[in-house]
Amino acid sequence: MENRYKLKQIVIIIFIIIIIGAVVLSFKYKKEDVVIVDNNTNTEQKESVQMCYYRSTKTTSGFYDVAWLKLNILGDKITGEFDNLPAEKDSKVGTFEGTVGPLIPEIMGRKASVWWNSFAEGMNVKEELAIEFGDGSATVGFGEMIDRGDGMYVYKDKNNLTYIDSMNQIDCEFLDEKLFTEKYVRNNIVTITTDKPILGGSWYVVSVNVIPTSHTGEVTYEDGHIQSKASFTYTYNKSPQSIVITKFEVAK
Repeated sequence: MENRYKLKQIVIIIFIIIIIGAVVLSFKYKKEDVVIVDNNTNTEQKESVQMCYYRSTKTTSGFYDVAWLKLNILGDKITGEFDNLPAEKDSKVGTFEGTVGPLIPEIMGRKASVWWNSFAEGMNVKEELAIEFGDGSATVGFGEMIDRGDGMYVYKDKNNLTYIDSMNQIDCEFLDEKLFTEKYVRNNIVTITTDKPILGGSWYVVSVNVIPTSHTGEVTYEDGHIQSKASFTYTYNKSPQSIVITKFEVAK
C-alpha cells in the first residue's frame, strides 16, 4: 500500500514538472522573434515589423499641418518613408534606410539613425535624420545641416535638434487608406466637386483630410479666384485599391 502511494506521488510530481516545462517553453516561444527561412540562402531571417504614425493638425487659417511616418524594422535595420507637409510652408518627403537601437527605458522607445532621401523645392538631397519612436507616438529631429564633403548632409550639432510635434501611432492599413484617398481627391477634384470655377479658372486642392474609421473627409479647394470647402463620404476597396465618393456636400 505504501509503495503504491509513493508511486502515485512520483507520477503526480512528474506530471507537474511536465506542465511547468510546457508553460515555460510556451512563454519562451512567445517572447522570441518569429523567424522565416529564406529558401534561396537556407538561412533564418527575422520577420520584419511594420509601424506607422500620423499627425494632422488644423491651423487657425483652416489648413492642415500633416506629417506621417512608415517604419519597417528587421533586426537592427530599418527602412521606411517620412513625409513632412506643413500647411503654409514647403513640404519635405522621401524614403530612408539606416539602423535602429534597442529599447531605451527612460523614454520607453527606440532611436533610429537613418539616411533620408529627401525631396523639397524640386531638389533631392541625402541627409541624416534622427527618429524616436515607441508604442503610441513618434517624432523626428530637425537641425542645422552641413555638407560632410561628399554631397551628403549631416547635423551640425546632434545635441541641438528641434523635434516636431508627435505623430500618433496608426494602423498601417488605415494610413494606406488615408494616403490613397487623399491623393485620389487631389487628383480628381475637378470631376468630384459639384460647383463650378469662375473666370476660366480650374479647381485645385489646397488641403484634404480623411478619417478612415468613419470613411469621411473634408477638402478645401480653389480656382485662383474663389475658395470652396466640402465634406464627403466614400467607400474603399483594399485590394486592388480603389475608392468611390458616395456623397459630396459643398459648404454654403
